[in-house]
Amino acid sequence: MTANPQPTDPRGSQHTEVLVNQINSALKGYSDKDWNYSRIALVLRPLREFDSPYVLRIESLDLNSKTGQKELKALVDEAKWGDRHSSELSLLEVVSLRINKALLEVTSDEYWKHNRAVVRIAKREELGVEQATDAIWYQITEVAGEEFDNR
Repeated sequence: MTANPQPTDPRGSQHTEVLVNQINSALKGYSDKDWNYSRIALVLRPLREFDSPYVLRIESLDLNSKTGQKELKALVDEAKWGDRHSSELSLLEVVSLRINKALLEVTSDEYWKHNRAVVRIAKREELGVEQATDAIWYQITEVAGEEFDNR
């Protein structure tokens, strides 16, 4: 997680919904095989519906700054580490890492206009303090695949 997260949603749920749609649209370019036949998408839900102490949030890396470039390198390293150590992580951590890995592979910095969206875990109570009304969660859709069927 970044030391000084910059949520991309200073304008509220409508902006978050646009980002979620943009991320989900980009994730469609990631192949079923690369998802290991378990496609992940983001969904926006009212914060009051969450029982979990953690939710997902979208942060922005300003790639025009040295700090943003450093955070992008850390994100790439984090995704590689997550691939090797997924058995040590919570499901929510695995989900965020897999989404970020997919976004790194299927989108360019230009796609994000040099403000790359990154999916991070946040404490639900922090969003409440920020007066957020919605939070992001994930949805997994299992898809058929010949390689999956032959495991």
